[in-house]
Amino acid sequence: MKKYPVMNIRPVWLIVFLTILTAYFLESCQGTEKLNNEPVTISNQSLEVSIDPSSGSFKVLERKSGQLWESDPWQNSAGLLSLKNSEGVEELVDISKGSTINIEQIDNLSVRLTFSDPIFADGKKAEGVKIISEIKLDPSEAELHITIAEYTSANYQLLKLRYPARQFSLETDKDRGAGVIPQWQGIICPSYIFPMTGGRFCQWDDAVYDERSIGSLKMYNFIGGLSMPWWGTYNEKSAVVGILNEDPAAEMFYNINNNGQYLFDSKGEMSPYKRILFLDPEWNLSSPGLQHSVTYCFIPEGDYVDMAKRYKQVAIERGYFKSLKEKQEKNKNVSKLPGAMYLGIYGGYPHYVNMEGMAFSFERLKSIIEDVHDDLGVDNAFIHAWGTFSNYVPNSWPISEELGGVEKLKEAVDLAKEYGYLYSSYHAYSPRLEHDPDFNLDLVPKITNGMSRWARVDSKYFLELCQKNLPKEIEAIGQNADVTDILFIGTPDSGRIALAEYLRSLDLVMGTERGQEHYIPYFDLFEGMTYFYCALEGVPLATISHKAPLFNLVYHDAIANYGKIQDPDNDITFNGDFRTKSLRNILFGNGTLLFFAPYEYEGMRPMVKISNELVSPIHRETFFDELLTHEYLSPDFQVQRSTFSGGTEVTVNLGPVDQHIENNKTIPAYGYIVKRKSGKIEQGQFEVSLSSLNRGN
Repeated sequence: MKKYPVMNIRPVWLIVFLTILTAYFLESCQGTEKLNNEPVTISNQSLEVSIDPSSGSFKVLERKSGQLWESDPWQNSAGLLSLKNSEGVEELVDISKGSTINIEQIDNLSVRLTFSDPIFADGKKAEGVKIISEIKLDPSEAELHITIAEYTSANYQLLKLRYPARQFSLETDKDRGAGVIPQWQGIICPSYIFPMTGGRFCQWDDAVYDERSIGSLKMYNFIGGLSMPWWGTYNEKSAVVGILNEDPAAEMFYNINNNGQYLFDSKGEMSPYKRILFLDPEWNLSSPGLQHSVTYCFIPEGDYVDMAKRYKQVAIERGYFKSLKEKQEKNKNVSKLPGAMYLGIYGGYPHYVNMEGMAFSFERLKSIIEDVHDDLGVDNAFIHAWGTFSNYVPNSWPISEELGGVEKLKEAVDLAKEYGYLYSSYHAYSPRLEHDPDFNLDLVPKITNGMSRWARVDSKYFLELCQKNLPKEIEAIGQNADVTDILFIGTPDSGRIALAEYLRSLDLVMGTERGQEHYIPYFDLFEGMTYFYCALEGVPLATISHKAPLFNLVYHDAIANYGKIQDPDNDITFNGDFRTKSLRNILFGNGTLLFFAPYEYEGMRPMVKISNELVSPIHRETFFDELLTHEYLSPDFQVQRSTFSGGTEVTVNLGPVDQHIENNKTIPAYGYIVKRKSGKIEQGQFEVSLSSLNRGN
C-alpha cells in the first residue's frame, strides 16, 4: 500500500477546517441572514410562514384547518412595483425578477426582506431602487403583520406597490369560496360559476375574461370606493382578512376570476395562466410619510361574517364605534328613529331655488305630513325637506317667504313634532354652483383644477358657514333633527371634524349623506350606506358579485342606515325595485327611504303604506340590535337569512321563483318569513298584478 507523506495531507485538512470555521463565523456575524437556498421559516402556534429566498414570496400554513395559502400562482412574485423610468415611461416591475434579494431572519417570529435593483422589461436594471419589507407573526394570535418599512427611488419615480401580490388567491371553479369587498354596504364575489337570475350569467362569463373584472378601489371614496379598510378571501376550509393599519392612501387591486389576459393583449398572445380571484393591497409610494402596513387575520372555517366581526373589534379599538343606545342616552329624540321611514321631499333645492314645477309651499308640506300620519297611519317618520331657503347653498338662509315664510314652515315642523316625527331641512356647506346669482370663489381653495361644483368650498369654512345660519333656523322653526351633507371624501380633515363636533353639540338627531365610519360617533343616521351608489350602474362588480351587509355586520347597532337619495327605495335600478329593496331592508336591518317631488306624492302613498306595514315594524324591533349573522341559502344567492342579537330572524327570497329551504318549507318568490322576538312567525310576499280599466268602446 502506498504511503503518503504526512506533510502533504495536513494543509488539505487545514483548509477544509478553516473553510467550515469561516462559514460558521460569517453566519454568526451576520445574525440569521440567509446564505443558501433553503426556505426561511417563522411560526407560532397557529401559523407557519415559509419564505422562498429565490423570489421573496411566501406561503402560509394555517395549522388548525390545514389550509395552505400558496404564494402568487402565476409568477411566484412577491410584489409588483409601478414606477417611471428615466424617460418618464411608466412600467410595472416584478420585484422578484432580477432583484438582489436579501432575507434577514430577525427572530422566530419575524423576517426583513430587501429587494434591490429590479429589472425592466428591456432587461435594464432600475439601479438604486430598493424595497424593504417586514413580515412578522403575532406571538399568540393567528395574525401576520406586513409592513413596507423603507423604500428608495434613486433616479426613478416610484408610484405604487402591490405587496404582497396575488397572495391568498382562489382558483376559479376549483376553490369554492369568495372575495369579500366592503364597497359601500358590501359585496362578495364567488370564486366559482353559479346560477344567476335575469339572464345575467352572460355578463359574468364575459367579464372574467377581460378587463371588466380587474381594477382598483380607493379607500373611503364615496363613488365606488371602500367604506372600511379591510377585505379578504375564504374557501371551505379557512378565511383570511387583511386589515389596513390606518393608511388613507392605500387602494385595493381586484382580479375577479380573471386569467390575466390583460397582461398579454399588447403582445397579441394568449394568457398561459389559470383564472384566479385575488385582492391585493396597493400602496402609494409617491407620498412620503404614510404608514404602509396590513395585518392578515386567519379564521379557520371562517367566512365574510367572521371577517366583519373581526374588523368590528378593530373599529371599537380605533374609536369609530359608538352605539345607538349610547346616543339615545344623550338625546331622547333618537328614540324616534326606530321604525322611522325617511321621506325626502324634493323641491329642486339645492340645485335650484323655488324651481318652477318642483317647489312646494309650506302649506303643501304640512298637508303631506298630515296625510302620512292621519290617513296612512305612520307612527315614525323622518321628514327631510329639500327646498325651504331663498338662497343657494352654502348660504342656507333665510327661509323662503315665497313658500310661506317662517310662520308657515314652523306650523309644518310643529305638526311633525306633535306626531312624534323628526324634521330637518336640507343643508350643505361644500357646494358652489355656477348659476347662483351670488357665485364667487372667495371660499374656494387655490387648487381648483377638476374640482366638483359640489366640493368647491374649502372645509376650513364649513363650521363658520354653519354657525352663521343654522342657529337662526333652529330658533325660528325649532326643528328636532338635522341632515347636513358635508361631503365626506377620503379620511377626515380638521374642517369636517370641526363641523361634525359642532353638529353633535346641538340637541338634534344628526344625519348626513355618504356616511363614513370616522363620523359614526357624531351622527345618528347615514343616508347612503345601503347599496351601491346609483352612478355605478354597469360597473363590473355590480354584475359579478352579490350584495352582503358587511357594513351593517360591523355597525348596525351604531348607526341607522337608509338608502341614497339618488337610489331611493321607490326607484328601479340594478339594486332592484321597491319589492327587492324592501326585502333587503328587513334583511339588513335598514329603514325605508322614499324620495319624491311633491307632485309625485299620490304615487308614493301605496309605498308608504306597504313600508309602514312591512319594513317599519322590523326596523323598530331590530334598531338597537347587533346584526349577528347573514347567510345565503340557495345556489343562486337569492334566498338569504339574517339574525339579530335580540332574537329576530329574517329570511327573504329576492328572486322570481319559489324556493325550498330547510324542513321542506317553501319561501315564495319575492317572499319573506320573519321570526319576531316574541316567537311569532310572519310571512308574505310581493305579487305583481294588473288592474284593467274598462274605458268603453
